[in-house]
Amino acid sequence: MNCTVCQAPALPLDGTCVFCHSPINDEDDPVELLDYLAERMPIAKVKRSRGHITELIVDVRGRSCRAYWKKEALEFEPPVHLTAWVDLLLTRLSDAAAVDADVRRAFLRSGWALR
Repeated sequence: MNCTVCQAPALPLDGTCVFCHSPINDEDDPVELLDYLAERMPIAKVKRSRGHITELIVDVRGRSCRAYWKKEALEFEPPVHLTAWVDLLLTRLSDAAAVDADVRRAFLRSGWALR
């Protein structure tokens, strides 16, 4: 299930999509998340194995967010819940968008709400 507004994987935060803040109820399986983020963030660094993304790192103004597969489970750095990690990543990207036109363009083109 994807968000009907921004087509992101369904990740609710307080009843709204973590990406665009539209109302959402059900949480999606995180399998698609790394592909979704990698294709919409030009600054993301990815590692692949057999075509699948195994690690995604986003460095934003000296601070990084990392998601990687470890034994069939998606792990995050900083180590928080999936939705909180995405919200933190989007907050950092939103801050970077204030000073970087390329990040701002990619952020807004994705339909994500600025923080």
